[in-house]
Amino acid sequence: MISISAFTISLFGIISLLYFRSLEIRRGKRLFSSVREKLDDKMISFSGYINKFSMIFDSSIMIRMYHITVHYFALIVLGIIKIIEKRMFFLLEHIRGKHEIRKGVTKSEFLKKVADHKQNLEKPPRNSVE
Repeated sequence: MISISAFTISLFGIISLLYFRSLEIRRGKRLFSSVREKLDDKMISFSGYINKFSMIFDSSIMIRMYHITVHYFALIVLGIIKIIEKRMFFLLEHIRGKHEIRKGVTKSEFLKKVADHKQNLEKPPRNSVE
């Protein structure tokens, strides 16, 4: 479900960018021209940083750290999903009526007396035909 929503959001973003570009071409003027110029300048300066530090990020140590980070993140997500699964299973069993009721934990005096009375009743003798 997450992949479908990510795809839908990405597709909507691409379509909106193409729509704004076609709007610019039809009107003959650029939208957000001052903001675009500032962002272009920042991207040019950022490309210098990327070129300077690209050797550090391409090293095997960084790749290993990335793999370890993703692994621990996956373990955390798995733990959270297991906790949610246990709670949902407990809720489902409770709704179905299969939840265990333990003897001797009742707090009602009346129910305790009824249980004691049931245990002390003698069973009536069976009629046996000889």
